[in-house]
Amino acid sequence: MKVVALGCDKSGYPALLRWGEKELLPFEEVEVFSIPCLGLVTEEMIFQILENSDALLLAGCPLDSCHNQKGSRGAYLKTKRVNSLLQEADISKKVAIAFVTSGKVGEIEKVSEELIWREK
Repeated sequence: MKVVALGCDKSGYPALLRWGEKELLPFEEVEVFSIPCLGLVTEEMIFQILENSDALLLAGCPLDSCHNQKGSRGAYLKTKRVNSLLQEADISKKVAIAFVTSGKVGEIEKVSEELIWREK
């Protein structure tokens, strides 16, 4: 399973890097990228990423402490909409979102396990 991971500069990207330092990641291939804020992620961008990957993992600030106020909340709503459209079209690709602080990867691990479970 090929996964692309986008993390916001403040919280998500540092957490993704810590997650990537672990010995065993649950996917064959993970590409990690930094973005200033998850609020910049558009539905079109999500679909473009999914053209060349099996899943997209977004990691951003907790909803109540987003550095850009509403970026994580906007990304969450886009994630729900895209997953709904993928399900309606019977496409097995998925988008997941984790709300993290820069030093904690537990939520990323939980969400990544859900992506694997959804694939089966």
